[in-house]
Amino acid sequence: MVKRKAWQSGALVLMCAAMTACSGGKTDDGAGEAPPVSEDAPAADGRTAVTMSVLTKDRFLTEAEQKFEAANPDIDVQIEEIVPADTSGGDKMMIRKGPGTEEGPKKEDVDKYASSVNTAIMSGNAADIISVEYLPVGKYADKGLLADWNALVGADASFNKSEYYENVFAAVSNGGGWYGIPTSFSLSAMLGDLSLLEQNGLDEKTWTWDQFVELIEQTSTDGKFGIAAMEPEALLGYLAESLYGQLVKKDGDAAAFDAGLFQTYMEKIKHLYDGGFATKEMMGPANASFRQAGMASPMDAAIMPQAGGGEPQDMIRPPGTGEDEGIPFKSGQVLGLNAKSEVKDAAWSFVKFLLSEEMQSSRALMNFPVNKAALGNKLTETKEMLANSGSGGGEGKGPSIMLRNKDGETITPTLTDEDVEKIKSLMPSVGKYSNQDPKVMSMIAEESAAYFSGSKSAEAVAGTLASRINTYLNE
Repeated sequence: MVKRKAWQSGALVLMCAAMTACSGGKTDDGAGEAPPVSEDAPAADGRTAVTMSVLTKDRFLTEAEQKFEAANPDIDVQIEEIVPADTSGGDKMMIRKGPGTEEGPKKEDVDKYASSVNTAIMSGNAADIISVEYLPVGKYADKGLLADWNALVGADASFNKSEYYENVFAAVSNGGGWYGIPTSFSLSAMLGDLSLLEQNGLDEKTWTWDQFVELIEQTSTDGKFGIAAMEPEALLGYLAESLYGQLVKKDGDAAAFDAGLFQTYMEKIKHLYDGGFATKEMMGPANASFRQAGMASPMDAAIMPQAGGGEPQDMIRPPGTGEDEGIPFKSGQVLGLNAKSEVKDAAWSFVKFLLSEEMQSSRALMNFPVNKAALGNKLTETKEMLANSGSGGGEGKGPSIMLRNKDGETITPTLTDEDVEKIKSLMPSVGKYSNQDPKVMSMIAEESAAYFSGSKSAEAVAGTLASRINTYLNE
């Protein structure tokens, strides 16, 4: 195919001079009130110590700790972080390199955190609350190392699950047990032309990866790629997350990696790039039918479809297994409870405060809240922010939110009442938890790179992966 000119997607620039949503800065005005809680057995100094292990203690946790302890002076929340938050950006500016960019933590930091927590939990010295989004929750739950939140939540008459997106909670459950509570989430979606699916008899709720490959092979032209802005390894990882249950098959306590199926998909993806149907280069809507779009927040959901200029793109569910499993999502903070904790009631009280409308509405929470009322609050705030955009920031002024299209023209994004309701209407359809075992996903990324670079055959890579993954899962 004829090589097409890459378009450097217009960067989304948020001037946040007066916003607490940027790194650094002060928390929301007002001391806030956390509900008093019943005490567990007090520590030697008369206070109940609740410990919490996290990769990074962000501003959301810092704010919650301060407010909760102010309302509960007999409880001492101690949050232990492995990697300190990066506040080098200050309050002046936050720049996203491109819409949907997922910068996430560094692999070495995640490995360091996982190793630290694993050592602590296996030795019986883990914190009361453990951030488990980067940990093999299923393995820990099977070994009885994590407590089931259902016991505490079910006994708490003051906690009404209907005030939350229960579908998000349910998706993180494991075999009937609830071993991780997400405090927020982000959507794993695609942006593109929904009519392209409809014209080819496909349903975004149930289309498969095989159908995706066939579609972009059939509809790509010399002027348009099927998918852009993804390295082949990244696209393979995206596929592996959605087909994890087919690639990693469980039989009782045993697990096995399907090397043959993985090899088939790995070869199909390489064909897409070799044949010119896919590119790692950033392309505009006129030059690519689809692109991956990780929507981290209500602001992202409002702005990203408009980022290409012209008519807004459709948010589309990525291909999957062929079943309607809901919109895929991830969570940057999923909280587990140490089965050996002696202060479970106090630990639950702090987690419950993290889920409250007050904390979920905080600007320090950078993702979608799990609290329904808080999402409404954040969308209202986003709408007002976009309506007041362009004042250039500064004392008492709103932030300047700008999009630049492929021609370098500035676009002022908007959010209508109809857009707000559309975003709200998506939430009940969120349902496929995509935080797969990080160790397995890391192995897939490491080994597949050798195939895409040409240094190893597909069969060799699939065989090596099967050996490594099976050893890890069954140890």
